[in-house]
Amino acid sequence: MIKLIAIDLDGTLLNAQKEVSQANRQALAYAKSKGVKVVLCTGRPYFAMKHFLADLGLVDPEDYIVTFNGGMVQKAQDGQVLVSNTLGTSDVLAWYQVTQDLDLPINVIDADRLYEPTAYPVGYPSLYLENVTNVPSVVQDYKTFDPDHAFNKFVIVTTQEHLDAQIPKLDPDFKDQYAVFKSRSFFLEVMKKGVSKGDTLAKLGELLDISPQEMMTMGDQENDLSMIELAGLGVAMGNATEQVKEAAQYVSLTNEENGVAHAIHKFIV
Repeated sequence: MIKLIAIDLDGTLLNAQKEVSQANRQALAYAKSKGVKVVLCTGRPYFAMKHFLADLGLVDPEDYIVTFNGGMVQKAQDGQVLVSNTLGTSDVLAWYQVTQDLDLPINVIDADRLYEPTAYPVGYPSLYLENVTNVPSVVQDYKTFDPDHAFNKFVIVTTQEHLDAQIPKLDPDFKDQYAVFKSRSFFLEVMKKGVSKGDTLAKLGELLDISPQEMMTMGDQENDLSMIELAGLGVAMGNATEQVKEAAQYVSLTNEENGVAHAIHKFIV
């Protein structure tokens, strides 16, 4: 019996216009009416998600959200943190130096805002803010962060062509000290090593006394693999990467065809 549904946003719940279709809205409400917990699992911070949660009616006292690609589990109603995995200022400085050498723009994000460096590599500004809305940002010299400042993730957002050309140049030993993955074709994300949507979703399950076998997870990209592999029922969108489709137990319709609604009505009765 499915007790929890975990759903990715971009390429899964959202269509190309970054909207939740009426069919998907109704399916989420249907699942909740059946007593199934609906948990959004996103790379976005809580402060960029509050409007989504309210709009979808996912702000009851016992509603939860996984943010920062597994960096946090928070109560959807007020953002209270239940699980947290963070990086430090030393990590920021190390990644800033590496990305400067590779002409890659890097932003760092904590629980409150996104930070922009005083200068991006010439010709390669960050594309993050034009792709993710409702994110407060500030410019800061990364060398001035307090030594004990906690960060949830780093993002490198540039053109896919440039990103794909530079990723292989990252030192493997350095890269292996972190969780590094693409969440979209032109988004590279850096997290604390061992952090993933799947790992953090398992921790939420422990808090709620819900086993992975009682979960259905839905996604489309590399950063969704861990939760697709974790769940008793992993669902890939029809537009998912081949790797995600191969790991899933079921391949639904695409995000443009209400794939989330299709899977919910197929498996939640």
